[in-house]
Parts: sequence; structure tokens; C-alpha cells
Amino acid sequence: MKIVSYTDSRVRIMFDNLLEKNEFKTNIANLSGIKEVKEVGNSLTLIYEPKSQFAYFLKAFIKPSLEYKSLKMFEKLDKEDYHYYISLLIKNDLVKALWSISLLGFKRGFLTFTICTLGISRYLKNKF
Repeated sequence: MKIVSYTDSRVRIMFDNLLEKNEFKTNIANLSGIKEVKEVGNSLTLIYEPKSQFAYFLKAFIKPSLEYKSLKMFEKLDKEDYHYYISLLIKNDLVKALWSISLLGFKRGFLTFTICTLGISRYLKNKF
């Protein structure tokens, strides 16, 4: 479910499939304040009264959960991401080994360095 457009008295919601859309329609059937429901494919356009029960439901429950899901996509980079992006720029094997060990810990950094840098990279360079 994704809110495509939103104003004070109208909202257009796009659903992933028809089952989700039909379940949403049955769940909001008992809420007061909905004036008109228009269906087009997998989307619903709902016209409602601004200070109604449905408006409260939309602002309090639906909108924050969808905004939280969209904000979760832009998480901060973690150690593995930094390691991956910066290790591509490091050319010296000793510096790359120290970088992997310092960022990922001794065991994981050493394994990552030996398998990726010494094993796979050299094999691919010689093969192609």
C-alpha cells in the first residue's frame, strides 16, 4: 500500500494487489466520513470529510506507518558498507589487509581479505 496523493479531503492509495485493496475497503466500511470511493485498477480514490473518523484514522495510523517504511529505506551506512566502498579504492595489499582487520575485526577481516583480495580477485584477473 502506498499513498499516491493526499489532500485535506481526498486521498489516493495504490495497492500491491486486489486482495489487499478489497480487505482495506472492508476494514474502512464502518468508518464515518467517507463521501465517495472511486476504484481504478489497484488504486482507490477516497473523498472524505476533513474532520471525520476516517480523517483521524488516516492521519493517526496509515500515514505515519507508510512514512516510517519510506524513511527506513534511507538508513545510514554501516561498517560493511564503508568497508566495501573504500576497499575498492585501496590498491596496496598490506593497507587493504589492515583496513579490513581494523574495520571488521581480526577473524572476519582476515578471512575477507584472503578470500576476496588474494583469492577471487587474482583468479578473475588471470582468467580474463
